[in-house]
Formats: sequence, structure tokens, C-alpha cells
Amino acid sequence: MAVWITPFFLEVDTPISKILWVGGIPLLLGLGLISTFSGTLIDFEKKKIKRYQSIFWVKTGKWEPLPGIENTELIHYTYQHRNLPNGISPTVSAEITTYKCVLKLEGNKLLVFDYAKEKDAILALEQIQKGLQR
Repeated sequence: MAVWITPFFLEVDTPISKILWVGGIPLLLGLGLISTFSGTLIDFEKKKIKRYQSIFWVKTGKWEPLPGIENTELIHYTYQHRNLPNGISPTVSAEITTYKCVLKLEGNKLLVFDYAKEKDAILALEQIQKGLQR
């Protein structure tokens, strides 16, 4: 953005096309990075599951049959996290709790969804249980 704004305030000999390229490429790379994520979609009506990757908000993945779900459960996992001492930044220690929606699938397989907040995990588990009742 600074590269694009500079010509409005300072006189530069650089062609406008070069300014657009130099500012545009990092902008596109940044948008690509912030739009990259992955997840799982479950369609309870069609009994399908899709594990997807997303870039520029376009989700790619393949729908597969949803295995039978025998049980659902919410568990929490608490652990102690420490950063490695490097002599420059202070050593920080924190207790972190992860909330997990665990789905026991047929064939003794597990499907686990992790959440940082308990209320998000509870909401997800309620949606899954509601979908299973259909």
C-alpha cells in the first residue's frame, strides 16, 4: 500500500506499471495467505463428509460417504505450554485448554474437531447431534 501511495506525495521517475506490480504482488500473496485454511463439512441429509482446503475462499475437496457415527462426546485437554528460552525474549509458560468434539465412527475410528473456546465446541456438538437425529 505504501508503494502505491508514495507517488501521490513524492515525485518519482518509476513507471506506474512497475509501481502497480511491486505493490500488487505482495498484496495478492497476502490475500492468498489470509484466505488459506482447511476444514471439514458434514452433510447429514446426504450422509457425506468433505475434508477441504481453501485458498482465496474457494473450497476444494472430495465428498465421501459419511461412516456411521456410534457416539459423540465433548472432552477437554489441558496442557502446559512453554516457549523455548533463546536468551532474548522472556520464557513464557501458560496452561492451555483445548476442547474436542469426538465422534466415534464405526470400525473404531475417531473424527475429532478441536476448539479453543468451550462455547464453540458445545455449539458444534449440538449441531452434530441435531444432524444425527435427522
